[in-house]
Amino acid sequence: MHQATKGGKALRNVRLAITVVVAMAVGASCVVGSTDWNRYYQFRHVSTLPGNAFGVTPDGKISFSGALQQNIPVAYTPCAGNYITGFWSGSNFSHFDFGFSGDVNGTASVGVGLGKAGRAAYFSVMFTDSDWRQAYNVQLQLLGETDEHPAVAIGANDIFNMRQKIAGIPHGARSVYITSPWQRGTAEHPVFITAGLGNGRFDSGPFAGVSWGLADHFTAIVEYDGLNTNAGLAYGLRGRQANSGEWDGVIYVGYSNLEHPVVGMCVTYSH
Repeated sequence: MHQATKGGKALRNVRLAITVVVAMAVGASCVVGSTDWNRYYQFRHVSTLPGNAFGVTPDGKISFSGALQQNIPVAYTPCAGNYITGFWSGSNFSHFDFGFSGDVNGTASVGVGLGKAGRAAYFSVMFTDSDWRQAYNVQLQLLGETDEHPAVAIGANDIFNMRQKIAGIPHGARSVYITSPWQRGTAEHPVFITAGLGNGRFDSGPFAGVSWGLADHFTAIVEYDGLNTNAGLAYGLRGRQANSGEWDGVIYVGYSNLEHPVVGMCVTYSH
C-alpha cells in the first residue's frame, strides 16, 4: 500500500508538472507563432547546454539517470571528469532530415565539466553550420541540491555573441539565464522538473520542462524553452544502471515547436 501511494503521488507530480509546462506553452503561443521560426535559428533545436539530450545527476555526473531536456539548461552542472560530444539534426519542415545545411539545422558540440560537484563549471562549444562556425556556452552552479534548498545555476548561451558574425544575422544571441530543478519520482522512474528565466533566445521570460524516466533505457521529455514547445524521447545505451567510469551514449528523437523533427546522438564519459 505504501509503495502504491508513493507511485500515485509521483504520477500526480508528473501530471501537474506537464500541465504547467503545457499551460505556459499555450499561453506563449499567443505571442510567439510559427512565423517567428527564424528568430535565433541556430538555437531552436538543441543548444548544447547542460542536460541538452544527455542526463546530468544532482552530484554532477553525466549519466542517463539524471535530468535530461532537449533545449533548456538543467541546473545540475557536470563536474571535473565529465565529457560529452554529439551531433543533432533538426528539420525546417515536418519530415526527418539529417545534415548541416539546406533544409536542415545541424548542431555539433563538445563539452567538458570542471570543478567539484555542486560548484562546478561547464563549458561547451556549439558548431552551428556546415562552415563549423561556433558559439560558446558556459554554466556555473551556485548551489548544490540539499534537503534545505534546490540546486541553482546561472549561465550564458553564445557568451561571446559569435552569432553576429554569421552573414545575414544583424545581432548576437548571447542569452543569460538562471535555472533550478525539482527532483521527484523514484530511482527506477526519476522525475526532474526544471524551471528558469532567461533573456535573448529564451525570449526574456520563463522556461520550464519535465523529464520522466519511463523505463531503464527510456526517458521522455516535454518543455517550453521561451520560443518553442518541444517534446521527445531519449534512449540510453547503457540505461540507468551504467556505472561511473564508463563510456555511454544517448540517442534522441524529438520535435521542436511540436512540428520540426530533431534526431541525434551523443557520446559521454564520466568518472
